[in-house]
This record gives sequence, structure tokens and C-alpha cells, in this order.
Amino acid sequence: MDRHLGARMLTGIVALPVLFFLVHLGATAYLAYTFLVVLCGAWEWWRLSGRPAGAGGLLLGVAGSLGALQAGIDARPERWLVFLAFMLLLWTLAGLGSRDEGSARRAGAGLLGMLYVGLLPAFLVRIRGLEGGREALFLTYATVFLCDTAAYSVGRALGRRPLWPAVSPRKTLEGAIGGLAGAVAAALAGMYAFAPALGPAGAVGFGLIAGILGQAGDLVESRWKREAGLKDSSAILPGHGGVLDRFDNLHFVAPVLYIYLTMFL
Repeated sequence: MDRHLGARMLTGIVALPVLFFLVHLGATAYLAYTFLVVLCGAWEWWRLSGRPAGAGGLLLGVAGSLGALQAGIDARPERWLVFLAFMLLLWTLAGLGSRDEGSARRAGAGLLGMLYVGLLPAFLVRIRGLEGGREALFLTYATVFLCDTAAYSVGRALGRRPLWPAVSPRKTLEGAIGGLAGAVAAALAGMYAFAPALGPAGAVGFGLIAGILGQAGDLVESRWKREAGLKDSSAILPGHGGVLDRFDNLHFVAPVLYIYLTMFL
């Protein structure tokens, strides 16, 4: 086993029980954890997007991401409109005040990052607030993380055909299939372990959503990192990189799984 894979597995072995414990503690503890994730993610996004508007852009990105988190949890349309209008105004002024070429593009990236970093994790908090939300969130983490591990392991062992070389040269079709199979297997096992109300058919659908969108999220973040000229969003998590590297797939999955759980089950 190489050092990178060993560090990756060790981080996962330590992190997953901690996450399960936070989910088990209740909505307040999980919200505090999500708050910390958004703080780290906002800083990483600021680095990826070329540090728009300097330190002021970082503060604006952090405040906007936390505001997006709260707005996503609250989900009142009138508050969303006010929040988005205010953030759009601030980011537009931030781009106008910079003399650097491309400042408007970076300000737009800052606005996108605020929604990506802050809004998407809000759906995990909303899942936790559902009836049976603790078990649903257990299932979400287990399915997404096993998908990631299976894709990585199968890709390293059997990968031959590139999945999308222009975006992520190392990812393979075999790895993607392995990740999808791992997600479905994890969802079925998790359903029998702590979410029997989901049923086998519901679990398969859950796994397919997690497997497809989770890997799509990973590809999207890989594209952003290539454009930024960075290998990882940061080095906070050994073997994984940064918060955005570890949770990109989870955040992409969260809104659709929330809709799936509330509307179709």
C-alpha cells in the first residue's frame, strides 16, 4: 500500500465515526460542524478562484457562504431574494473596485463559490431535520464515502480507459463503474442496517443518485482545480487534500437526495 492510499484510508477511518457521532448528537451539533466546514470551504474557494478582491473578498466570501447556509436551512423565498440581491451588489462592487484584469470574472466566481460552498451543505442539515433524518444522513455519508473509496480503489487496480482526460486524467471508466456499484451496495447494506423504511428499491435509487452525482461533483471540482493550477484545494485532510476535495461529491448529492427523500419516498 502506498503512503497516499494509507493516509487516505486512515483519515477516512478516523473521520467517519466522528461524523456519525456528530449526526447522532443532534441537529445543533451537526449544524455547528457544518458551520466549520463552510468556513474552511469558503477560504479554499477564495484560493481556487484567484483570491478575488484580496482580504476583503475573503471576508465577503466567508460572510456570504455562511449567509447562504442559513438561507438554505431557513428556505423562505423572501429572505432568499433579499440575500441574493445584496450579495450580487457587494460582489459587483468588489469587482469594480479592483484594477486587476479579470477582476469581474473573479468576482463572479466569488458569487458562485458563496452558493456552492454555503448553499449545498444546507441540504445536509435539512436532511438531518427530517423525520428519520439521523438514519438518512448516516446512509448518505456511508453511501457517498464508499462510492469514493470504491472508485479510487477499482480505478487504481483495474483502470485502463480514461473517463474524461481533459478534466481529470487519472479518473477511469472502470473506476467510475466501481464507484457506482459501491454506492448501490452501500445503500442496500445501509438500508438493512439502519433505514429499513427505505426498502430495497428506494435504496437502489438512493445509491444510483449518490454514485452518479457524487462522481459528477468530483469531476466538476477537478476541473476548477485544473483551471486554478492547484492539485488540491488545501492540505487540511491528509490523503484527501482540502474540505472541498473531500466533500465535493457529498455537496453535489445533498440537494437531489433531499428532494428524493421528501418527494418520492
